[in-house]
Amino acid sequence: MLKNDLYTIASFGNAAGRVQASILLNTAHRIFEGHFPGQPVLPGVCMMQLVKELTEEATGKKLFLNNAAQCKFLSMVDPRRTPELTVMVDYQQPGSDLVTVNAVLKSEDTVFFKMNADLSVEG
Repeated sequence: MLKNDLYTIASFGNAAGRVQASILLNTAHRIFEGHFPGQPVLPGVCMMQLVKELTEEATGKKLFLNNAAQCKFLSMVDPRRTPELTVMVDYQQPGSDLVTVNAVLKSEDTVFFKMNADLSVEG
């Protein structure tokens, strides 16, 4: 949904239940015009969607955010200052219809977002 529009994947690694991806934000994306005019910020819901989409890429399954047990927005992402982000997702598949994730969105030493969530397999 956001991939190849709001962001592109510069690198993607998936091994032993861990995704490490480098993404590049589309700093000219129209979402930044409204969120917020003159001070663009990556919306929190987009950070959550990024994690879901990268987990889908790793598992090859279409997923639905079922429960976000913990969601911490620690710093704002200004796409003009930080157009490249690192996303790390540790995931487990305890059942055929559930994927649990522990994710971090960061750039160098700055952590912007952390999330622990359950994603249900669609269909």
